[in-house]
Amino acid sequence: MKILVVHSGGIGDLLLALPALRAFRRAFPEASLELMGFPERLSLIAQDLEANSLHSIDQSGMAYFYAEEGFLPPRLVDFFSSFSTALILGQSQAQTLSENLKRTGLKRVIHLPSFPPEGGEMHVSDYLVQSLRPFGIEGPRLSYPLRLPGEAISFADDFLKRIGWKKGKRVLAIHPGSGSPAKNWNPQKFAFVADWAYQHALIFLIFGPAHDGKDEVQQAMKKANPFIIDLLPLPMLAAILRSCTVYLGNDSGITHLAAMLGTPTLAIFGPTDPAVWGPRGPKVQIIGRGESFAIRSREERNTLTGQCIERIVPEVVMERLAPFLK
Repeated sequence: MKILVVHSGGIGDLLLALPALRAFRRAFPEASLELMGFPERLSLIAQDLEANSLHSIDQSGMAYFYAEEGFLPPRLVDFFSSFSTALILGQSQAQTLSENLKRTGLKRVIHLPSFPPEGGEMHVSDYLVQSLRPFGIEGPRLSYPLRLPGEAISFADDFLKRIGWKKGKRVLAIHPGSGSPAKNWNPQKFAFVADWAYQHALIFLIFGPAHDGKDEVQQAMKKANPFIIDLLPLPMLAAILRSCTVYLGNDSGITHLAAMLGTPTLAIFGPTDPAVWGPRGPKVQIIGRGESFAIRSREERNTLTGQCIERIVPEVVMERLAPFLK
């Protein structure tokens, strides 16, 4: 038996879906699982789900599956029809994909919207797990710890040795970017925190393809001399985060990753609601929304803009970090 999961969302969306994906996997313990989406992102969860292979959603011919009642390439028809069950996560286009997968002869296709209806206050992870129940798929909501491949863990061990890390030395990882500028705390404030923390810990400054605030953070630092971690494969980055004492970042996929690994995580939230989109993990603290300034009513939350994130001052963040850096 072969089963398929299709997920082409961002890193954060993928990780928030992991509890539901684990429940789906447990429902077919003897099946061979394959994943389709963006392989670089899917590589984060492949070990955890015991997936056998990864497939790109961008491969030739896939565009036909997002058009209604159109031509379907025979090669992909043969591919999809080899599965007994497929789980598709996504919004409107995913519904079209689901209907076309049924046309290939795939016997059972489960489509889940990737997030709850607008205005709902259920956390995304809980919503997805709950949405599987009508299909007879149950499972605990635990989303952590994320299991990583052994080669990624070995890479992180070697990396720490190369930079001269010694057991007991504190490590603060800072990721100042996200997928949206409105979610980003001021780069100068990240630099201020790093300059305060450098005497107590090694500083890892993490960047990805967007390089949000990279130059600004580095130029604003007066004392800190951070190790720059730039464009690492995600499983390797995950293994390094797993070894850190504490992590600081915006509402981003990397923040979700740190939280899910069990690393103490301070997540700065502005325009999005952490009750719905917050990272899940055993040691997560949210800074923002009614936390460091008074926002109480639902109306205030719904009209919140990115301006609120500017009200978060470095002193609030430093106070939260201090217990981890002693």
